[in-house]
Amino acid sequence: MKLILKEYLASLREREELDAVLPDLLSQMGMNVFSRPGRGTRQDGVDVAAVGSIDGEEETVYLFSIKPGDLRRPDWNSGSPQSLRPSLDAIQEAYIRNRLPQQHRQKKIKICICVGGDIREEVRPDIEGYKDRYSNEQISFEEWNGDRIASLIESCFLQEELLPEAARSHLRKALALIDEPDASYKHFAMLLDSILSEDIAKAAQRVRTVRQLSICLWILFAWAREQGNLESTYRAAELLLLRLWHLARDYREKSSKTAQSIQSVYGAVFNTYLSVGNEYLSKSVLQHASKTHGLSSAVHGSTTLDINLKLFDLAGRTALYGLWIRWNALNFTDGSEQQKALLEVFRTYAGALKELVNNNPILLLPIKDDQCIDVALGVLVLIMNDDKESIEGWLTQIIDRAAFAYRFHKPYPCNIRAYHELLEHPQPDEAYRESATVGSILYPFISILASMMGEQKLSAAVKTFKRDELQHCNFQYWYPDDTSENHLYVNDEMHGANLSGIDVEAAPKGLLKQVFDECENMRQFWELSAVKYGFWPLVLTACRHYRLPVPLHLFREYWMPPKDEGAESAPDADAEDV
Repeated sequence: MKLILKEYLASLREREELDAVLPDLLSQMGMNVFSRPGRGTRQDGVDVAAVGSIDGEEETVYLFSIKPGDLRRPDWNSGSPQSLRPSLDAIQEAYIRNRLPQQHRQKKIKICICVGGDIREEVRPDIEGYKDRYSNEQISFEEWNGDRIASLIESCFLQEELLPEAARSHLRKALALIDEPDASYKHFAMLLDSILSEDIAKAAQRVRTVRQLSICLWILFAWAREQGNLESTYRAAELLLLRLWHLARDYREKSSKTAQSIQSVYGAVFNTYLSVGNEYLSKSVLQHASKTHGLSSAVHGSTTLDINLKLFDLAGRTALYGLWIRWNALNFTDGSEQQKALLEVFRTYAGALKELVNNNPILLLPIKDDQCIDVALGVLVLIMNDDKESIEGWLTQIIDRAAFAYRFHKPYPCNIRAYHELLEHPQPDEAYRESATVGSILYPFISILASMMGEQKLSAAVKTFKRDELQHCNFQYWYPDDTSENHLYVNDEMHGANLSGIDVEAAPKGLLKQVFDECENMRQFWELSAVKYGFWPLVLTACRHYRLPVPLHLFREYWMPPKDEGAESAPDADAEDV
């Protein structure tokens, strides 16, 4: 395990990676971290600062200057502000004199040279000479290389009594099987189950648990990035984000030290999820979405089914990541540079989603009815990007192609989930066709959106298909209920309620009244902790990961009925204010 940890540390970058892991490690060691890394702020050479006692020594101030990977001669003093020596000079001349808190100035100070790898022999004489020259009674120097940090992580996070051997085994298997994403993800999920299966009663245990799992995800991410296969890591990051919310939600309104620690680590897990998503999607989607059939041809599937399943999955991931970016942007001050930059990133992902659909026609016909989930996420992104024309075009193509495929026994949206059964879909007998389309969320969703947008031709197409071919099909939709809060984030039991018999043949006003009145009746959506605490994209993450329909409550936030219908408008609150 130590070798695994050392390899992981050596692959970490400095910014928001190695400097994100170190504060959690120091906190777990019982130290008080009083300065964490920040962007756009003057650091005077100090990336992380903490005070405390290690191995029974007297209380000491530890000031860390962090460099990624191995430390080579060019990293020591190349004239760049990022070199190590200027950072060490700045710590002594600026940080200790001007920025070290007054209550710590009389304590012993250790300036720590922190590297994820090793200090190369070529630079060793320079460092030893520097340490000899500037050490005094108060200030001394220490080296924290990958070997030492790996030992501390193993002893403080992953020791036998804290991380059981079964969990350690699942972590090793998740790493070893990165090139087999399903198996790697399965072992990471089993790792979570082994740690989170029992009720964690003590607050200290909860803090330790979230830190352990945050480190485990970072290890998986670092190894997967090195091997160029982030599939299992992406799924693992989503799963951990959901599972830890189930544990962390009770601390959102508390200000105790435990609550602050758990909220801080959960924020770190969220940032890891964003890093994984950016690394994965920027290379797999953003670079190729503009190429005709670019992503379809890149799947290298043995059948068109493989391409269909992967492309809809990519569309859902792209849309969900764009929603998270937009949500994150609206947490910054209106008009700030950070908000402008994030909104530009959101527009990039919205544009990539549009290009993904336009350049890969396989996205114009789902093979599974539950791919409506990915379509719904895409529609939300396009709504927020004010691109209703693309929504109308995409949904029109889906219903036209689905109707044609159904009539001529071509691959049409079905209720089948098992891969081996999908390979044999469709079969040319009427009994099979009715069985494979016994229920649908896709077609009523399209009809609801058509009614919201006033697209009469699209509404008429769904009505005709229902009346002529799908009279046996139950048009339905799912709503969260009062049991959803306890099960949505962990997916351990069935939950929610189902509205059956959605009448798409009714007038648009009547259809919207039927489904949105149910939103009023099922107001438990607004009581979900993720929604109540303003973290609403987490609900969408759960929907995508566990394959649940995207709640219509969010679409209602954007509904403004046509004036000629004389209906009262829905609440005009923006979904970002949910």
